[in-house]
Amino acid sequence: MKTHRYPLPPEYLNVYNVVREFAASREHLLLKLDRASHEEVMGEIRRILRESSSIRLLSMPIPGDLGGSGYFTLGATVALEALAFHDAGLATTVGAVWLGLLPPVIANMLGRGDVGERWLRPFAEADARGEPQVWAFAITEPTAGSDYERLEPGAPQPEFLTYARREGEYWVISGRKIFISNGPIADYVTVFALTDRLKGVESMACFVVPREAEGFRVFSVIDKMGHRSSPTGELAFESVRVPEDHMVCPPGLGWDSVQLTLAYSRAPVGGIALGIAKRAYREALNYAKSRIQGGRRIAEHQIVREKLANMYIMIAAAESLVYSVVSRLESEFPPPMDDSSAAKVFASDVAVHASLEAVQIMGGYGYTRDFIVEKLVRDAKLTQIYEGTNEVNRLTISDKILSEV
Repeated sequence: MKTHRYPLPPEYLNVYNVVREFAASREHLLLKLDRASHEEVMGEIRRILRESSSIRLLSMPIPGDLGGSGYFTLGATVALEALAFHDAGLATTVGAVWLGLLPPVIANMLGRGDVGERWLRPFAEADARGEPQVWAFAITEPTAGSDYERLEPGAPQPEFLTYARREGEYWVISGRKIFISNGPIADYVTVFALTDRLKGVESMACFVVPREAEGFRVFSVIDKMGHRSSPTGELAFESVRVPEDHMVCPPGLGWDSVQLTLAYSRAPVGGIALGIAKRAYREALNYAKSRIQGGRRIAEHQIVREKLANMYIMIAAAESLVYSVVSRLESEFPPPMDDSSAAKVFASDVAVHASLEAVQIMGGYGYTRDFIVEKLVRDAKLTQIYEGTNEVNRLTISDKILSEV
């Protein structure tokens, strides 16, 4: 079956095939992790990430002059789709590494070569040695999630609880972060903190916090509905001291870094959603072609044919939107936040629709845990929630629409 209708260059189709082969050979294990304990998941996913060094997977978005492959949003999205076709949790784990690296990547893009040398080159070198670093991105807090991102005009700012204060040549970080993908297994976490309570987000800065830093701890591991092979946790920072060179964005520029990071990361989440949707479509199609009901294959029944056709149309449209946007993200600056949000919203809605339709086509079998489609429903739902809920993303899109009127 043809993997893409969108005209991806042969180089990127090769990336897709290589990553798909890596994920496919481990799908049996990844499916077991969907029902495993947190301890087993954390150990096994670290092992799989080490094995990914054989294809230099995690180094893909690192610039070539710093030892990486030089792929950015387009290559990352292709890889995430390939991973998610077999397990969205693995795609989220890999995507979370790249999300954690995005603030240093952006700083390097904007002329901060010292940041690239400090963090990106060692990352690529570690991956080349077969000892890849795991990164995470920490902004969400128990009292500040999507509402914190919106900052509605005239509304009180959400209570932001993570602060950093200067002490000589060090910064001291205190606070909590929650729903942090890779948090329980991360070697490094990019942490956003306010440096002035009165200025709020205008004083935000970004720091890299190593796992071994005194005062850093994993407060809890969160038991999720889907993406269960991707460890997610709540992190505590109890007067964590980091030196000056661990600051990626100085006070006042942290919020700009957040906005750029989200613009670059949202459309690639559409790639994860695409992988889920395409797997749901394939499972439904194969079942419909083999299941006999009323003396003929159910694929010959008009209602099933209509469902399959609608899934095909929606997936093709999502693929076109996602890949056209992630291609633009590599050539336009500042990146188009509204279109990145649109790609994420549409593709995630398609993933939920396609996975639910796959369950419906398969009937009672689709509702059992003996078939993968029930897992696809659980995995698809998260793509509507993380990287900003779809409701918040729609408000971001409407902001741009109204600004142009």
